[in-house]
Amino acid sequence: MLAATETAMPGVGLSIPQVVEREATPYLAIKASGAMRDLPQFAPPLFGETHAWMLANGVMPGLHIFRYRRFGNDGSVELDVGNIVDRPVTAGGKVVADELPAGRHAVATYTGPYDRLYDAFCMLNGWINARGLKPDAGSGPDGYSLACQLEIYRVSPRETDNPSKFETDIMIKLA
Repeated sequence: MLAATETAMPGVGLSIPQVVEREATPYLAIKASGAMRDLPQFAPPLFGETHAWMLANGVMPGLHIFRYRRFGNDGSVELDVGNIVDRPVTAGGKVVADELPAGRHAVATYTGPYDRLYDAFCMLNGWINARGLKPDAGSGPDGYSLACQLEIYRVSPRETDNPSKFETDIMIKLA
């Protein structure tokens, strides 16, 4: 997480959020967990493993996603690292098949480098709270679990080497 004095950057921003109704969407992923501060080191390399499995099994990769499942009180995170697919697929090995849940989601598009996504989610959560909405989530003694907090990478390092041009849809499923 960046210091509050370092989060602003010319051209970086978040669209005005909205609530959308989404259909269930299949995806393939590898489950990952670790310290949130280390996420940039342990999670993105899993895209390559997922792609290799998909290509070996005749499955066309769609957009990259991070689906956050749990944030631990100890600074840990559990997430799925994968790709949206156009149909349900039987997975194998480390690759699991799942689907993004249907329902109402608060959605916004963030433009900018990934090190500011935390702040984008803080703003989306603030919008959710200000509208009297509630995330589909629960707290326990070990942390905070979510039905679906999602990043969909629309413009990523595959398309541009300029981080200020990255586009990421961020979503939180609503109760």
